[in-house]
Amino acid sequence: MPRAKILRGRKNFQRLFEQDAKIIRNNIVDLRFKILGTNSSGCLMGFIVKKSLGKANKRNRMKRLLKEAYRHHQDILSDTVKNTGIMFHGALMAKTIDGNYADVEQDIIALLSKVRDQLSTISPGHS
Repeated sequence: MPRAKILRGRKNFQRLFEQDAKIIRNNIVDLRFKILGTNSSGCLMGFIVKKSLGKANKRNRMKRLLKEAYRHHQDILSDTVKNTGIMFHGALMAKTIDGNYADVEQDIIALLSKVRDQLSTISPGHS
């Protein structure tokens, strides 16, 4: 996954934890996202696994699973974002570190589809 498609920076993550950010919940993974009214369009995604969930090696494994599942299915969301001309910032947040790839992938597909359906109601060129 190229660095240009990964959400980075303290301010960007702080925006995702503000009151007006939207949250979609699922079994293993939650998705927080915010649509920014900037002139550019694109889709940046962050990956979060809390320290309280376990040891570093298990958290890193879960983060790799999140990144890999998102990499395989990012086109579900990125095509809609590109067509509507908006800037999308999101973060996939793991609730547990005990999931396997198939379960994580299934959750991410469901989350991205829900967001795509919400974004498809926005007219193209909306800021």
